[in-house]
Amino acid sequence: MDMKRPLYIRAEELDIAVSHYDIDGNLIYANPDSLAYFVELLSLQRENSDNINNKSAVQFDDVFVAREGETIVYDSTQLNPTSQILQATLFNEQHQPITPLSFSNQQFSFPAQPFGYYFLQLSSSEKDYQVRVLVSPKTAYQPAIFQQQKAWGLSVQLYSLRSARNWGIGDFADLAYLVQQSVIYGAEFIGINPLHAMYCAVPEWASPYSSASRRYLNWLYLAIDQLPEYKLCKSVQNWLNQADIQQQLAVLRQAEQVNYTEITQLKFTALKKLYAYFQRSRAAKMQQRQKAFADFVKQQGKGLLYQGLFEWLDSQSSHQAIEQENQIGWLGWHQYQQLNDKQRDKLIHQNKDDVMFYCWLQWLVQEQLNDLQVLCQAKGMRLGIYGDLSVSSSRGSADVWADPALYCVDASVGAPPDPLGPVGQNWNIPPYNPTELKARGFQPFIELLRANMQHFGVLRIDHIMGLFRLWLIPPEKMAADGLYVHYPFTELMAILAIESQRNQCLVVGEDLGTVPDEVRWKLNEFQIFSYFVLYFEQRNLQYPDNNTFPINAFATVGTHDVPSLSSFWHCRDLELFAQLGVLQGEVLKQKYDQRVIDKQALLNSLHRDQYLPDDYWGDALNMAMHQNLMRVIHLYLAESRTKLIGVQLENLLEQEISFNLPGTSLEYPNWRMRLSRSIETLFSDEKITALLTEINQARLR
Repeated sequence: MDMKRPLYIRAEELDIAVSHYDIDGNLIYANPDSLAYFVELLSLQRENSDNINNKSAVQFDDVFVAREGETIVYDSTQLNPTSQILQATLFNEQHQPITPLSFSNQQFSFPAQPFGYYFLQLSSSEKDYQVRVLVSPKTAYQPAIFQQQKAWGLSVQLYSLRSARNWGIGDFADLAYLVQQSVIYGAEFIGINPLHAMYCAVPEWASPYSSASRRYLNWLYLAIDQLPEYKLCKSVQNWLNQADIQQQLAVLRQAEQVNYTEITQLKFTALKKLYAYFQRSRAAKMQQRQKAFADFVKQQGKGLLYQGLFEWLDSQSSHQAIEQENQIGWLGWHQYQQLNDKQRDKLIHQNKDDVMFYCWLQWLVQEQLNDLQVLCQAKGMRLGIYGDLSVSSSRGSADVWADPALYCVDASVGAPPDPLGPVGQNWNIPPYNPTELKARGFQPFIELLRANMQHFGVLRIDHIMGLFRLWLIPPEKMAADGLYVHYPFTELMAILAIESQRNQCLVVGEDLGTVPDEVRWKLNEFQIFSYFVLYFEQRNLQYPDNNTFPINAFATVGTHDVPSLSSFWHCRDLELFAQLGVLQGEVLKQKYDQRVIDKQALLNSLHRDQYLPDDYWGDALNMAMHQNLMRVIHLYLAESRTKLIGVQLENLLEQEISFNLPGTSLEYPNWRMRLSRSIETLFSDEKITALLTEINQARLR
């Protein structure tokens, strides 16, 4: 391959990989058509000048990374080798100027600065240049708790929670109950699925990893009975207490799966009634809340209004069935798909009350999350809520609609072919446009992290390798036709560390699979916690002993994408794959054979480390999962040297369940399955509370 051709030279300038090594070490060259497509796509300049984010943001000529405590040295020749810079001034975030220490051969040296964001203005005889300077801390935030002890917490799929009072879907009051009860046994966090805003106009589109917005929140998790408006509004209380509504709630609470359509309709009706009360009430408390809401809207700015407008427009559109993914969100609208900010502002003015209702919902969600933070602090839960940030929003999302220039809308993120996916994977979510992201000084990424970290003591970054590179696929092409596009990893990691420190939020990077050395080095440098999933850690027919577990990591038995412990042990997930035709023949047999090997390796490792005595009979083919085996597996994890572990509620309940079956869409009720028992009964079960006590004691050793 002639790497000197202009196409390949331009590809490398745009950080498009012209080749990569597959999982077996084979060198694979990029498809020439795909290469040409992405060279053209990423070469495009910022065209959507009417977009509010483009209009309000500074366009930077360069972004430069420095380190806290080190002299800042910037070489201006990288901007324009022929331009003579006559003056340079560095501004901090308070707009205070910092003069250079020295200037020589177009290199400017500034005194070391605290970590944060700085603005470097350079002036030549021809033009002025704007450079964003990122001063990175040495590491991401490290909670003080790890100076004295290891920690643990519960991991839950929030929607799956059952309780005597919720509406058929777990909510923030259920989360508060888990905080209050689990902290008694020493839990330091509650881990949850992403809370990203979903398409409530298409309620059954349920994947939190393919959301309508990553900046805004899913109001379906509101605990309506805990809202001050509900407690003061007798008419809504009377409506809720009607026999037919109570009967509907009883059915929803008993259902095996979350009925998103009915729950959304019911909550929407209640919230509409409460919003009307909120607007008309003259009670002193409501007047205080009206002012607080007005302040919230003002502080959030246009982004919130556009989110509210999106939700209202989406609710007015006729939607296709969930099967038609390319029609969800703005993709299915007959009009308003492309608007400039003047048109958006006009629509907001014309439909102000409807738009403000959805803004009000965002305010309520943030209030209840803030209350949860206060509760965690009051109860002594030092890490609080452990949140989750997905790779990207879906193509029809408010995020993409409000700011299409920020995304490669005509590309999809996925994965190249490998043994688990011989034809590759297409996740059908659009990536950031790295050219546009850098031109804005990464401000959208900064705001995204702030919007999420403000609510959490721990934040998991899904597919953190996406900050280094993403497998991008052209439209109408197979996953194998994709290629790797490298992202500004140094800059993105510096920002991640800055926001982690500012928000005092521990970062866990989901780094499963093959991790390039550059990524592993940078994660270790910044002390980003790794993601350790026990199911995937069998090596040479054994699992790690206590002293070879990773230290800076979050360890867990499984994840939302793999079966519960009982389901894994009894191969229920493989049965489901076979029933659905996802796995068949020799591939299915290999999976069953590998499962036996993995189970036997775990039993052998438990014997090796004396979690099972020598006379404890049983092998992988004959031993069923039982309470004591579940217990010792958790103690094995708890006694490891890993600083942070998560205990999944479904495993404590010994429930056979899969929340998501990768590779399926409509064939299986992904993101709908519910726990077998209510949270109230969980903490009245002596076997479960005894195990929680044992886990806590093991973490203290």
